[in-house]
Amino acid sequence: MKALLRSWPRRSEKNMFNCIESCIPAERVQSLVWDGDELVDWVSGGQRYRMTGEVISRHVYYAYPFDAAVSLAGSGYAAIYANLGTKGLVLRGGEIIREINRSYYQANAFEYPIAMFRLPSGRAVLAHCPDEYCRLQIEDLATGEILAKSSGPKAADFFHSRLAASPSGRYLLSAGWIWHPVDAVNVYDLATALVDSTQLDQGGLRIDAWAEESSAVFLPDGRLLVALNGIEDEEGEAIKGGELRLFDLDTVTLLAAVPTAQQIGSMMPVGNDHVLALHEHPSLVDLRTGLVVQSWPHLQTGTQTSSIVRGTSPVPPMARDAHGRRLAVAQEAGITVLHFAN
Repeated sequence: MKALLRSWPRRSEKNMFNCIESCIPAERVQSLVWDGDELVDWVSGGQRYRMTGEVISRHVYYAYPFDAAVSLAGSGYAAIYANLGTKGLVLRGGEIIREINRSYYQANAFEYPIAMFRLPSGRAVLAHCPDEYCRLQIEDLATGEILAKSSGPKAADFFHSRLAASPSGRYLLSAGWIWHPVDAVNVYDLATALVDSTQLDQGGLRIDAWAEESSAVFLPDGRLLVALNGIEDEEGEAIKGGELRLFDLDTVTLLAAVPTAQQIGSMMPVGNDHVLALHEHPSLVDLRTGLVVQSWPHLQTGTQTSSIVRGTSPVPPMARDAHGRRLAVAQEAGITVLHFAN
């Protein structure tokens, strides 16, 4: 069966893109990650979806309610886990190589902290919190060898979540929360932490990024973008709307702060000057102005605004490919892919 393609040609302005929308027939999708030009549902046993519409079935049943997945593109490694639970499995080529866990404490309230990426050396690693909610661990993805671990007498009281690595693999982002609860964003320099693991016990680079709601993402050039909502001015007065803050991590400086009229939610970068905001539906936001330049209201992407998701509406399975500028979203009728061209 062929994928259905729709394209909207756009003007050649700097803030506009040509977007191709593809619809792949699919049923009961439980998770999505990109593997080259294919989409894989590891929770469903490794079922694959090609952009041509072809489905490659794989019948594996996991006797546990896993509901989310991450992967490392081009490596054959993936992990499935219970997003509001404590259990996970690391897979290689679809085969189980080991189990992973996280602390029970508040596990049913916020997203499982986990990320797979490559260090600048090229070594494939796993970042997660197997011991306590506030203690990060970096380990070799293939062997489980611990490379860096928060193990000091007292770690910073931070609930790690939504882990992600910078494109170079030098920095590790944790978009979690502190007790109130208030969202916060910490960033760790892994070049330092791999030599001195006590760096993982602290608050990282100490960027100014905490609010009632937040999300964060690395841009392709390595800068960090943070979306904040529910922030206050210097007098403690609530600021209407939200704000996008752009940070240079090499100098730990705030480069820009741009107001936004809408909630941003989760994000995916589209080049270095735009981001796809995923609150309710995809909206392409110009980072220089904070304005929405394109949107897809027919494509529902949930209302997540925090790592704390207990009691909120479920988010559909999504796969983000910042390098390829592709977003895949599972809907009742199938999988919709947005592909942004230059």
